[in-house]
Amino acid sequence: MKSVLVVDDEASVRSLLSEVLTCEQYDCYTAANGAEALALMGQVPFDAVITDLRMPGLSGIQLLEEIRKTHPHVAVLMATAEGDVRVGIQAMKEGADDYLVKPFKLEAVGASLERALDKQRLERELANYRRNLEQMVDERTAQLRAALGRIASTYDETLEALAAALDLRDNETAGHSRRVTLYS
Repeated sequence: MKSVLVVDDEASVRSLLSEVLTCEQYDCYTAANGAEALALMGQVPFDAVITDLRMPGLSGIQLLEEIRKTHPHVAVLMATAEGDVRVGIQAMKEGADDYLVKPFKLEAVGASLERALDKQRLERELANYRRNLEQMVDERTAQLRAALGRIASTYDETLEALAAALDLRDNETAGHSRRVTLYS
């Protein structure tokens, strides 16, 4: 079960979202302000946070910044009564996964939350893939270096074998190739 933290200074909004999300099979927690939310996040691992943009004390954007510092893989949805699209764009530029306008269309909240959770899951998978890819590249690079070392060694051994074969064919100049190599 996914856990969601609802942060809003209005008790009615917290209650409504908590009830709706609980019905949609989310484990829902609430906080009245940003400081309370950060304290809860230190105790409970959350998959998503829905926060109001304008709150007394720590604003939604400031809370978002703190969440991104300590919990980069938590989906964050910004909610506000402002209908100006520029506010939503700014929130998303700051790192919010989506933007919800109050009054909520409750089916849109669930859909938006699912999209944000999917996005965060994909980002985690991408980060894991990158880590694994880097590890594979490091392993292959080490294998190639070892193979190149073996090739160089084999090349030297081949040249020595050819020089020895020459020495065996001509007894008068036997050892000449080795002496030239040593002087070189």
